[in-house]
Amino acid sequence: MHKDISIWMPLYIGDLQAKFARMTAEQIGAALLLMMDFWKNGAIPHDLATVCSITKLSQNNKAKTLLNTLMALELFEVESEQIHSHFLTSLKSQALQNQQMKSDKAKNAAQARWGKSASNAQASTKQRKVNAQAAPEKSPSITQVMLESCPSSSSSSSSSSSSSNFEEKNENFLENSKWI
Repeated sequence: MHKDISIWMPLYIGDLQAKFARMTAEQIGAALLLMMDFWKNGAIPHDLATVCSITKLSQNNKAKTLLNTLMALELFEVESEQIHSHFLTSLKSQALQNQQMKSDKAKNAAQARWGKSASNAQASTKQRKVNAQAAPEKSPSITQVMLESCPSSSSSSSSSSSSSNFEEKNENFLENSKWI
């Protein structure tokens, strides 16, 4: 599994729609480009030329207005001449934790499935053989179950002949049903 989560970024639609509600389409696009750059590369230099390059905004005053808006929305902060985002940093750490948790869970599942010792594998094979041998003795055949559920007739001679006749028909039926 990839340890680098910079190839994807979670976008929580409700959160972003709430934050971007009063922004223009150009500002929203520029904000997303700035967010993606921060996600991939980390802190951004607090330089309007760099911000314009990242956001594709043509004017410095548009970039300055965008930065002010993003700081007011608490998406970005300026610290020691660099633009940071506590919002995105917390999302990134959460994504790393989720990725690590899923990776650990998958490793444990694989180990549980494939990491059995040889003695455990032999013991489970022996147990399956014992179960297979014990199963026919415990469970009655279909013929026996069918005979038990049929009502017996009043005369014993006709009962035995009809019973044997029924067994023959039932065996023929079972043999033919294998092909169905």
